[in-house]
Amino acid sequence: VDADGSLFRRQRGVGRCEVVCFTSDHNSSFGQLSPERVRLVVEAWVDRTMELSRLPHVEQVFCFENRGREIGVTLPHPHGQIYAYPFVTPRTRRMLDSARSHRERTRRNLFADVLAEERRGEVRVVSESERWTAFVPAAARWPVEVHLYPRRQLVDLPALSDEERDDFAGIYLDVLRRLDALFGVPLPYIAAWHQAPVHIDRDLAYLHLQVF
Repeated sequence: VDADGSLFRRQRGVGRCEVVCFTSDHNSSFGQLSPERVRLVVEAWVDRTMELSRLPHVEQVFCFENRGREIGVTLPHPHGQIYAYPFVTPRTRRMLDSARSHRERTRRNLFADVLAEERRGEVRVVSESERWTAFVPAAARWPVEVHLYPRRQLVDLPALSDEERDDFAGIYLDVLRRLDALFGVPLPYIAAWHQAPVHIDRDLAYLHLQVF
């Protein structure tokens, strides 16, 4: 029961929703961008993550792209969105809870161990570069699903070095173009960055991108 005796808790609506246009070409797609343009988009993600994280009440910044009518996109122009939540989302909490349990058992980071195992086995690795690895997760939830991890354990997008930002452009374009080649048509997908919450459990997180 809330302080005023109400059964339902209420608070003022806070947070932010922003749109990032990837290109002025209405008929293009992220996978058709140049590496230089991808690097510019990365800089936008970094800038907005930093600025939105400074806002009062923001607890999580979530950068993502939805592509294709099948996903529910109504605006075909190549674009993504950034949500600044006043709470940590349930999915992120579950991921961090799993990471906490793993650390209590092993004293290691769950995501780092997943990456190390995928690189060791080489069974599900889709693409590798000097600083990134793209792989299909062992228990994929979708018919098409690829995760991209930096080699270094980083908490969020601003922590990426210049070299890692440059290197990401090449491997991500490679992954997206492979997806479009699967069936010979533009593949609908969701691409979502998972980074540390603004204030809590940052030591448990590991920046990575999930595409499915």
